[in-house]
Amino acid sequence: MAHITLPEMPKGKEFEEEVSALFQSAGFFIERNIKEKDVEEVLELDLIATNYWLSPPDIKLIEVKSGDWGFPDIFKVKGWMEYLNISNGLFIVKEEKPKFDFYQRKIAHLNIDLRKIRESQIEEGLQDIFVAKPNKIDIVNWRFSYWIERNLLALLKHKKKSQKDQERFRVMEDYYEKINSDLFFTEIISARLHELYSTFQRYPRISAKCGNEMLGNPFDAEYDLLPRDIYADTYYSCALNDIQISTFIEHKSRLAVLKNAVDYKLYREAGMKNKTEWILKIMGQEIDMGGNLPASFLTGLETVSRHPFFFLYPIFWQWFMFLFGGFILKDYEEQEYKMLSEKTNIPIDEIPNALSVYDILFPRDGGWFMDLLATSNVNVRLLRMFPVPFMGVGANYRRMLYTDTAKYEELKLTGAYTHKEIVKWNNLAVEVLSRE
Repeated sequence: MAHITLPEMPKGKEFEEEVSALFQSAGFFIERNIKEKDVEEVLELDLIATNYWLSPPDIKLIEVKSGDWGFPDIFKVKGWMEYLNISNGLFIVKEEKPKFDFYQRKIAHLNIDLRKIRESQIEEGLQDIFVAKPNKIDIVNWRFSYWIERNLLALLKHKKKSQKDQERFRVMEDYYEKINSDLFFTEIISARLHELYSTFQRYPRISAKCGNEMLGNPFDAEYDLLPRDIYADTYYSCALNDIQISTFIEHKSRLAVLKNAVDYKLYREAGMKNKTEWILKIMGQEIDMGGNLPASFLTGLETVSRHPFFFLYPIFWQWFMFLFGGFILKDYEEQEYKMLSEKTNIPIDEIPNALSVYDILFPRDGGWFMDLLATSNVNVRLLRMFPVPFMGVGANYRRMLYTDTAKYEELKLTGAYTHKEIVKWNNLAVEVLSRE
């Protein structure tokens, strides 16, 4: 990221993000920082990595330690695996103890793979696990993406504490925790998908509500659109406002719905009824609740599932939104499709199908994508209402992909304001990353 550098010796959360970026770049779908809370926090998972090339998808629970570790930490991971019914665990450490191979042998029967990664070559010793070969540029930019996410969530937490009279901060935090953590612990996928979609519907147009409350209007009233002044502040001025947080949560929610919809189809096709059948007994009658979703969504899911590479759509959309920034540079459209294909393993000819998923599953008037050339002289096709800091990640990624000097000035862009616009996106990303 221009003017921001990553820590050379990451520890704690930064080390977790480095390992997450490594596995993301190696072909997995990544879920992070999953917490189960009751009266007090009882469980926090560093990383869940899903391999969609296996049928059914293979799930790994990954624990990451940058400091001291020992058998108690490993046994705790085994307890989590049993609790979550996950067969495979991976324990990644930075500090190698004496007789490291002794630890590896001792825990082999637990289905926990103990690995050490080196600072200079973090992928060394993990190649046999990877789906694809990691790329340094990808790892760097995923780390920036995770860092932005961490800082946006920290900003949300701060605002919730400091502006207790504002409803939007409590609602956004509740919404995020629901989609990122709470529903992960619902084992039956159809039940999880139903609750996810219900949650998605429970918070309609949350950004419009946030924008109106920012102007002093009641949060809980019905609003169709983001107020014009707030929209301009968010997307023309690229200001770090509350809409950058709310739009991130909304798109993350849609990604969660997409992932679980794909999981439902894949596990159902694999005949795993224990993961897909949601049966309720009412007055002695068994009722299958698996299809208890809006007919329009189920119809859309059937359409999507006929796409030959639909099983990779969770990975595709995670990459497209949070690394590519939810946009296509029209001047590099051929290269953009090629890069999306390389990173997600979806053939170039199938990229248009992959991009159509949002409009199929989450239809909206006018569609989800807009071309800015005619209206703004910016030669970009982008996802509507997408958080600008992640667009900045995408801008930085293109700077590194398409130039020899890693300078924005070297990008060959048409459209009078294209260059100026993507630099504004980059600058907001830098602002978010600069927050303590």
